[in-house]
Order: sequence, then C-alpha cells, then structure tokens
Amino acid sequence: MDNRTEAPPRLFLHCSAVFEKMKAQSKARQVEGSHALVYEGFLTKLICEDLGLATPYYTSVMHYLKAMGCVRQLARGGGPTPSLWELMHEPDIEAFERVESQKKKPNTWREGVDDIQRAMLQRIDTLEQQVQILLEEAAS
Repeated sequence: MDNRTEAPPRLFLHCSAVFEKMKAQSKARQVEGSHALVYEGFLTKLICEDLGLATPYYTSVMHYLKAMGCVRQLARGGGPTPSLWELMHEPDIEAFERVESQKKKPNTWREGVDDIQRAMLQRIDTLEQQVQILLEEAAS
C-alpha cells in the first residue's frame, strides 16, 4: 500500500462506484468455457438513475473501466435489450493513473487540422469584410 496524501480523483471514485454497483447486480455465468461474474442490465440507468451521476460521466467512466481492464463487454444492449459485461477486477488507482497518463499524449495531426481550420476561418472573415466594402462602394 502506498502513502497517498491526496484524495483520489473524483472520476476514479465514480469508476469504483459503478463497478461496485455492477458487481452487486452480477451473477456467475459461463463465459468462454470458464466461470465469470457477469453484469446484465442497462448501464445508463445504473449510472445516471441508480448512482445519480450526470449523463456525461457515462462515457468517461466506461472508457476508464474498459481501459483499466476492469470490464469487458460481452453483448451490446440497446432499446429494451440489456448489455452484458464481464467483470474482470476492481479498479485500482495505479491502473487509473496509467490510463490518465496515456490520455495526455499530444495529437500533432489533430493540432495541424485545427491550425488549418483557424487559418481558413480567418481567410473567410477577411473575404467577407472585403466583399462588404466592395458592396458599400458600389452602392454609393
């Protein structure tokens, strides 16, 4: 056990709460020839209604749980069909921090696209101003 002096991030606490709720509602089943703990249900309801978390947390929490190897989707739900998730292991702060550090990598391709988009928007703005000046001169 490490000697942490600061509280864990709120997102990690949400991941732990969601995992615990899934675990409490799970049952042992056969998955690929072995026994596994499987949650069958509606995650949006579990996260938003049962735990009272804001809807945007759904994506972040499930991303982290999958990236940490805590859960694995067995069947996708939708409409009246529940999803199936295998519970692998509980979230731990070290795995959470590894995922968090990988998320911060710069995306130079995306930054290049953003630069091009900004330049194009500026050119459009300049062209619109020039057209406005020409229209005003033509009207007088």
